[in-house]
Amino acid sequence: MGILGLVALVVLYLLAVGLISSPSTDPYKPEPLAANATDQDRATVIARGLTTALDQSLSSGFGWLPNDLIAPWVIDNTTNYQRGVIYATRPASEVISQNVGRYGNRDTMDPRLANATSRFFSYSENVWGFLFVYDAEGKYKSGIKNWADWASSVGTEGKNAGVYNLRSDDVYNIIKYCVTMTEFALGVLNESNVGHFKTDNNLYYAKGVCAVTANVFRALLAIDSSIYERGGAENVNEALKRFEYIDEFNPMYVMAGGNEIGDAMMPNHIAALARHIDIANNRLTDILATMAR
Repeated sequence: MGILGLVALVVLYLLAVGLISSPSTDPYKPEPLAANATDQDRATVIARGLTTALDQSLSSGFGWLPNDLIAPWVIDNTTNYQRGVIYATRPASEVISQNVGRYGNRDTMDPRLANATSRFFSYSENVWGFLFVYDAEGKYKSGIKNWADWASSVGTEGKNAGVYNLRSDDVYNIIKYCVTMTEFALGVLNESNVGHFKTDNNLYYAKGVCAVTANVFRALLAIDSSIYERGGAENVNEALKRFEYIDEFNPMYVMAGGNEIGDAMMPNHIAALARHIDIANNRLTDILATMAR
């Protein structure tokens, strides 16, 4: 009876996780900042663009699933989405802290951002910890807090005052990060040796990567509206539209066509999502090319 009761509890837990957890987060869409916005305002927007997807994943109904003992084997869509989120958060933290959080390449990195990047976000997503000590959730929350603390300290006085310094080459490097992440997501979707019943894992992993990428891109546009002019408004708007399609992409059951050729009657959700990511990637690449002229 005891074993049956334990099995029943496990089944109820998995059902609850499956019903409540969602393989998506709400996109971060900040309003464009006014020309007279403070550096603290701008720092807050870019910090939230970086951390929103991860923060929402941690605070969702059942929290962080990749380090759960049972759920990852059954509730794989949300698990892989969250894995994609932390994968894209790590390089975003490095790129933004190096380009925005200091005055020059030789300047010392703000210790809060350095710790967020190399100590907290780098922590393995699978670590459960003992009595919630050294668990992934705690490390990621500390990284998010460090970014928030840095942003709120920008423009203040004292030795802990944060530095916000966004130049045109910094904007270029952050958009280049977005290009790299969308290229990576395409590679995940185009992996050829994945079976039909595992394709949903790759789809939601790619969605998680793009969720962070899109949030960072939208935050960058909010703090520097000149990107519309320097990168081409048509390119920017098309990239935003495709990111919105990617955010909303959530089929009831993921189908991968029916054969390698792609002419079967069954839908191919992998190819459909890859098309949106490919167009977003092409537009981001065009933005970089236009800005470099």
